[in-house]
Amino acid sequence: MPPVWQAEDSLTEKKLENDLQDLLKTLVAFANSVAPGDTARILIGERDDGTVQGVKSADNIQKSVKKEADKIYPEIFYKTQVYERDGKQCVRVLIQHNNLAPHFGGQAWVRRGSVTEPATEEVFQQLIDLRSDKVRELSQWVRKTVIVSWARRSPSIVGPNWDAVPCELVEVNRYFSTFRNLNLAHQRLESEPNNWLELGWDNTQNCPRIYVNPEMKPRPPW
Repeated sequence: MPPVWQAEDSLTEKKLENDLQDLLKTLVAFANSVAPGDTARILIGERDDGTVQGVKSADNIQKSVKKEADKIYPEIFYKTQVYERDGKQCVRVLIQHNNLAPHFGGQAWVRRGSVTEPATEEVFQQLIDLRSDKVRELSQWVRKTVIVSWARRSPSIVGPNWDAVPCELVEVNRYFSTFRNLNLAHQRLESEPNNWLELGWDNTQNCPRIYVNPEMKPRPPW
């Protein structure tokens, strides 16, 4: 399924002062869809075509944003800023990830590109899974290259004999992570239970190094 977190450039929406009836919905969707380290933006007083209408009272707009944000549970991390463009006052609302998703405002919404839509049961579960530090960190590397080290036994070495295999991280969920071995012509998939994974960092490749089964527990029979 597509990742919950959306590209930062899809998390910007422009609204006019008389078009804030779905502000709660947008706040929830952005809070559920912004990735760690990114920022979602609602620009109140600007039109989609780039022209500026401004707002009559920036203070009233900020109060309206707070009123809607206070309806959201768990709380979201946001702040408002008054700025001037083309000689007119506007209000910028900045929303960042706070590890508490899924957020609700009566219903949970998420962002898909430029569209706000209800969170499906599958997306809702993914948001809950991302509360895990390990799942959240690994999810940022889905479809990217990581270094995976499987513990191998060697008669001449006491303890595990680590290899270093470049892999594409294909999928992460609450139970397991799936890797595609990039060294093999047929690029075989390997899925490993998340409780077997220890996370490190490969300074040479500048990406995570993931140690699989470092305690050398017996492998499952499948």
